[in-house]
Amino acid sequence: MIGNLQRGGQMGSSEPGTIRVEIFGPEMPDGVPSARAASFSRAIARGFYEPESDDAEQKTLTELDVADQTVYIAAYDQDAVAPSLHADVPVGTYLAFPGTINVGGPALLPVNQISAVTVTPAYRRRGILRAMITADLQRAVDARIPLAALTASEATIYGRFGFGRVTERVRFELDVSTGARMRAPSTGTVIELAPSALEGQVCQLLAAQHRNTHGSLSNASFDYGQATGRWQNYQDLKPARDLRAALHLDGQGQPDGFMTYRFAGWDQEPAQMKIAMLCASTPAVRRDLVEYLGDHDLIKKVTGYGPVGDVLPSALVDSRSYKVLSLWDHLWLRILDLPAALAGRGYLNDGSIRLKVVDRLGHAAGTWLVEVSQGQGNASRLPEASDFDAQLDVRDLATLYLGTRSASHLAGAGVLEAGDPAILDTLDRIFSTRTTPYCYTDF
Repeated sequence: MIGNLQRGGQMGSSEPGTIRVEIFGPEMPDGVPSARAASFSRAIARGFYEPESDDAEQKTLTELDVADQTVYIAAYDQDAVAPSLHADVPVGTYLAFPGTINVGGPALLPVNQISAVTVTPAYRRRGILRAMITADLQRAVDARIPLAALTASEATIYGRFGFGRVTERVRFELDVSTGARMRAPSTGTVIELAPSALEGQVCQLLAAQHRNTHGSLSNASFDYGQATGRWQNYQDLKPARDLRAALHLDGQGQPDGFMTYRFAGWDQEPAQMKIAMLCASTPAVRRDLVEYLGDHDLIKKVTGYGPVGDVLPSALVDSRSYKVLSLWDHLWLRILDLPAALAGRGYLNDGSIRLKVVDRLGHAAGTWLVEVSQGQGNASRLPEASDFDAQLDVRDLATLYLGTRSASHLAGAGVLEAGDPAILDTLDRIFSTRTTPYCYTDF
């Protein structure tokens, strides 16, 4: 238990009540989810307007949470009584689990991955989210996890807690009426197989993609079952009967990528294939798998998701066959330990600067001497009254840190202050990256 929150307003009574926040794990005494774990799951489903899981599905979901070392954070109304649903169901939910993130450095960095954040409508604007998220971020700090990450259903919520937009995603459409011909030759071969046949390779292949993709996060246990067709999605845990799969083999016949996909149905005009998951250790593997999908008879269109800097438009013989249908933010990142975060990043250029960071929660606040020498980053805290060259909020530092936007861009947006244009040049050099960061995982 973290503590109690005073809640204002009324709910069937004029007496003030309290909100109790608890941290616990995915409890499974005798192999069955506890009543507390089951009610937590019901609250998540309700918060996202989804049907509740039955007992078998709940057992599967809880087992996955156990495998991922998930932590549950729940807020309870201590004064709620029957027939209120919240007599035993949380009014707020939040879960977190450990993972890794690729920030372009020599090793993957630990990250606290946050998901399933809900607050029921009758309890909005009472500090419940703040209580849950600040408790969890402090828990991550105590565990020496330098970064926290989430995907946001709304873009206005998490900035005030220090999270900044760090990756974007596009939904694309590809006209394959005459195939998806690439300008460069294939680098390997593609074979068709049942999704279940990926079982022994999916973990290794996804891990290789993670190591090679700047901005990516490690996959959760659920992803492995989804890739192999054990279930459709979180709302439908039945086997995916309509899922197809293809495996890419390199020049030596070794697997280096895979793709799962679905036929959209004959009632869909024009006939199309939808990419469910595409795992590629290199851009060349991505090209080959998409070209394979475009070779299906009668198929006129392929749809899927990809990075902003997708290689496909440049790779295709007909670049106009690729069309972006939508673009939106995907991954949000929060810096908790600035020295550790900077030390773990990769750099193309050296430089130094005095950077003031505003952090309302205090984790990265202060004025820092940021130095990069021979590709190694370091941040040391300066005295409180020290002069500084540039200033920004910790949420915008996350955007700069991963290389999503340059310092010049952030200054133009009015969220980074620098008195001298030369300072922007220094920041741009320090935080430049070879590729635009991309996160292919959902959580």
